[in-house]
Formats: sequence, structure tokens, C-alpha cells
Amino acid sequence: MDDVEHERTCNLQERVNMSVAKNSLALMEPCGPQPDTGSLPLQVEEITPSWLTSALAQSHEGVAIESLALEDVMYGTATKVRVRLAYNARGRELGLPESLIVKGGFVPEYRNLNAYIYEYEARFFKEVHPCLRANVPACFYAQTDSRSGQSIVILEDLRSRQVEFCRVQRPLTFAQAAANLDAQARWHAQFWQSPALENGGELAWLAAQDPLPDGESGTYHWGQLKPDVFASYTQLPRGAALPKRFHDRDWMEQALLDLRAFDRIGPMTFLHGDVHLGNLYFDRDGTPGFLDWQSYRRGPWAHDVTYFLISALDIADRPRWERELLEYYLERLAFHGVDNPPSFESALDAYRRHIVYGLFFWLVNPVEWQAEINNCAVAPRFAMAALDHEIHDLMGR
Repeated sequence: MDDVEHERTCNLQERVNMSVAKNSLALMEPCGPQPDTGSLPLQVEEITPSWLTSALAQSHEGVAIESLALEDVMYGTATKVRVRLAYNARGRELGLPESLIVKGGFVPEYRNLNAYIYEYEARFFKEVHPCLRANVPACFYAQTDSRSGQSIVILEDLRSRQVEFCRVQRPLTFAQAAANLDAQARWHAQFWQSPALENGGELAWLAAQDPLPDGESGTYHWGQLKPDVFASYTQLPRGAALPKRFHDRDWMEQALLDLRAFDRIGPMTFLHGDVHLGNLYFDRDGTPGFLDWQSYRRGPWAHDVTYFLISALDIADRPRWERELLEYYLERLAFHGVDNPPSFESALDAYRRHIVYGLFFWLVNPVEWQAEINNCAVAPRFAMAALDHEIHDLMGR
């Protein structure tokens, strides 16, 4: 059963106090997570039929798991476990998937470091996903155990629907990029200048997009800017592929601070926050889908659009297509309900300024997060865009 068959409409005017009347209806997929006072598995071996029964039964009464097989364990910042399930009669009657993905912090070192990331994704599926107009994997359970720092989501196994997962080494076609921009415009329009994102709004708890935040939230960013750390990345293959001017640590810091100041003006909306090819897929009918909701934010539209376009397009295609694609995005914003979208001139200015964010983050991307072959593919895409748009003179001076 696909996403559309699970979805139902919900009134966003009541749910999130939306201000754009055209967007007051959105699709809602009943993810089903309910408050759970029980503990969550901390190790892959603790994903048992008993625990999965208790988890799935919260939204599917009477369901029980009779047996399971751990088919695949994909370790990373978050560990994903593919499980194959045998249901009781009730589960078979409901047509529940035989294969599901259990995602959480099953590596102690990562869980201690990234507990907030896991909790943030669980909260997405519990509080944001039900009213977000986006193609997202179906969710069957989402929960956080504050005592252990563990958070777990149970998601559909997209492999069973034969979706096409995007890869950094396979840049998108013009049509694919346009389809993705339309999808982004849909949710950007949904939350364009929404009271839900303001202080006192239902989504005021969302982190604000900030390229160089102060305090604890900026620990990673400032840590990567330490002179010795930053210099070490310039010595890696991805650094060797970049023009020397972008090895200037002081320029990079000032450019990020310039972007930070720029982002404090202009309309705010809901952002995915990390729209690169590794987090994208296409359904068999060509509908774009979005993975890894661990970095969603409130912030300027140009963050998502710039990061996506430059990381997803081939270096030779991007200069030929970017203006037309940017114009298309603005048209789709209007189509989806934004009464006064940015002018092309102001949009292009915002697009240019946001290039520095991707340039920095793909230059200093730890190999624990992305293999060097991926960093070597994407960092030069941002560097070439920065050269084409003369970012070195526009910012950081």
C-alpha cells in the first residue's frame, strides 16, 4: 500500500494556524505513534518480535509479530535495520508490509553524541509529518526514551516499492531537478511566513537555520573552522580539487557570517535542511521523495533550493539550467499559494549568497558522514558555482 492510500486530509488552519488560505488543506498520513512509557531497544539484538508487537500495536490494534528475520544492518550516524516480519491474522488482514526499516541510535558512541538528532527525527514523524505536503516514507512508529537517549522510528522499506534512490555520482536531469523543485515549492508555500513558525506558534520549537550559530549549537561549525582542522580538509582530495582561494579559512568564516546576517531578513518557511542526492529518491511514476529528516529547520527558502540545485546538477549542466530552474521554482511557489513570491533578481541574489554554505560544509564534511568519493564529487560543484557567481568578491570581504 503506497503513501497516497494511507493519506487523509487535515485542516491546517486548525492544526497549525496557517495564514495562507490556499494551503489550509494538506495531506495527512496516520503515522500512529502514541505516548510510550516503555524502554526502547539499545542494541540491534533487542529488536525482537515482542518489542515490535508492542510498537506496531499502538497504531494497529490486535497486530502481533509471530517471527522476524534481521535481513540487513546498515550502520552509520543512525543505524538502519531491515527486518522481515511474519504477522498474525490481524496483521495480514491489514496488509502490513512484510519488510520494514527500524532506524535509531544502535551504536553507543553515536547515540551519546547524536541523541538530539535521533530525537529530532522522531519528533518530525510525530508532529510535523502528519501535515507536511511532501512525499516521505510511511511511518509506523516514532518514539524517544529520554532516559537512555534512544529514539526509534519504524519506516516503510522503500525497496519493496522499487523506488529509485539518488546517488551523488548520478546528477539529475533537468526534468528530475524541476520535479524536485516543485515538491520543495509545495511545502515552502505551505509554511511561507506562517504564524506556526513564529514565537508562540506550534512549530516555534524548530531550530532556526544558521550557517554559523553561537553557543552549543555551533560547536560543530566552529570546530571545523579551527585553523588546524580546516587546513587538514584542504589537504584531502576534495580540497585539492578546489581553487586555492577557497582554502582561505578567514574568508570562509566571514562569508558565513555575512550569510548569517543576510538570512535574518526576508520570508521564513519550513526547510528540509539537507536536500542533497543522498537524501532523495523517485517513485516509479517520477514523484520525488525525501529521506533523513534530521536537519529540518525554519529559515529562508534559498537554503534548500541552492543546496539542492548545486549539489544535484552536473558541473556542465548547472550553468545552463540554473536560471530557468530558479524561475520555475518561483512560478511553482505562486502556483502553490504564495501571493507575492520573490522577484527573480532578489531570488538570484539569495541563491548566489547561499552557495557559500554548501561550499563550506562539503569541504569540511567528515568521512564518517560521507565517503571521500562523495565529497570529491560535490565540493567542486559548489566551488565552480562560487567562481561562476563571483562569490569571493560578493561575500567575506
